[in-house]
Amino acid sequence: MAGIDLGQSAASWPVLKALVAALWNQYSAVLSIEVGDRKLDYLLWDGLDFPNTFASQDADAEHLAIGMLSLEGAFSLLASANWDGLLEAGVRELGHPETYRVTVTGEDLRSPAAAVATLYKFHGCAIRAISHENPYRRLLIARTSQITSWMTNDDFKIARDQLGAMLQVQRTLMVGMSAQDENIRHTFANANAHKGWQWDAAPTPVLFSAQELGDDHRNLLQNVYGEITYETHRAAICQAARIQAYAKPLLIALLLQVVSSKLKVLANDVTAPGLDGVARNSIVSGISFLRSRAASGGDVDRLAYVKQLAATLARAMHQHHAGVSAKGPQRYFPIDSDPVLRLKDKLIHQGSGMREAAAALGLIGFEESSHAWRTSTDDPLDARSGALRLTSTTGSARVFLAANDDAITGLLECEAFEDSDADVVVICSGRVTARQSRSPSGHRRTGVATARYVGLREMLRDARDLDDLRERFRQEVAL
Repeated sequence: MAGIDLGQSAASWPVLKALVAALWNQYSAVLSIEVGDRKLDYLLWDGLDFPNTFASQDADAEHLAIGMLSLEGAFSLLASANWDGLLEAGVRELGHPETYRVTVTGEDLRSPAAAVATLYKFHGCAIRAISHENPYRRLLIARTSQITSWMTNDDFKIARDQLGAMLQVQRTLMVGMSAQDENIRHTFANANAHKGWQWDAAPTPVLFSAQELGDDHRNLLQNVYGEITYETHRAAICQAARIQAYAKPLLIALLLQVVSSKLKVLANDVTAPGLDGVARNSIVSGISFLRSRAASGGDVDRLAYVKQLAATLARAMHQHHAGVSAKGPQRYFPIDSDPVLRLKDKLIHQGSGMREAAAALGLIGFEESSHAWRTSTDDPLDARSGALRLTSTTGSARVFLAANDDAITGLLECEAFEDSDADVVVICSGRVTARQSRSPSGHRRTGVATARYVGLREMLRDARDLDDLRERFRQEVAL
């Protein structure tokens, strides 16, 4: 108390850090304090300056990663106890503002939506409370009494039932949430009261992103599996339920894993009669190598890293599919909106060119692992940047991926590169019909270096084995 001076800004109090630490997990008790005869939500609405504090917020790395994972089909159901609009800000920045069907009450689930994922904001939504104060302000769950009454409040019945059903059939990853609130624990306990999840099921039914499990986590696990089961297998349950990584690194790692897993499935499906299982595994290992190389640069500035990753993937996909390479950030373009398990033998990819593009990336990674060259990326906001850059001891080249000859024509028309650019390699998934005369062999005959066009489909079809494919590929890239 001696360190608190109500006549001075709280920022100057020497005990401020200790006060914040003591109150960190007591938000509902703090916001339950009544101030005279003011409204019960006075501390929330006026004390926090709610309309200004939550009106406009910038997404961080984890919100962007969740948005990309949702667009890639990895997440279709999300639930958040946070009021803020950071998840929505993330997908808005990615160019997909309608990604989430935001749900506070049952009415929100009844309207048609083109969303790819449902986001249950079961403690209310700041954006809606600010834009539509009546009725959404009263649905902001902040005080202890509100958390308790949430479990019987008819306003939330449909959303509550849907959350319970989700917990019964979907495994749960909890990120950045301590499970301190009574209604969260009750929802888990109610959903698993009858023939619930078995603690030793694989994959683990309930996971926490946390270095160490706290009392709230342990209480929730008791609710999920029952006290007798928890007490009997306590150490094993707690060990299985913990991922020792916080939100940012964990979600970025998941994103890299999902993207690389999709590319592996696509590369493995490529038509290449001369490649046996060992050869295909070698190409797939090249994708793993590139994934690990990409991950190695993610810890310095994670927000900048995720933004660059999103921009790089978006540019490469727009270039490949549409032959478009605009200046500045482009709308995020997922590898495929389906989850990984649905990509195997997917008919649309017989002609999309994505299988060949994935195989090309695998070959590039495999060659890099053999020290033939090194990959990097240029500025993803520059319209003249390719999917990546290859550098060897003798030269460097921008690599563009294109689904077909029309995409190449589009890239030339938007001036992503020119035919005369000697530092360009264009890997075409299909046949390079209009440019067969401008091949590396022609360059060697004339002595004039220009852009190299690599037709990968024919190369894969004609390759006798992996060694033959690698030799053909290196010759065509000509670095």
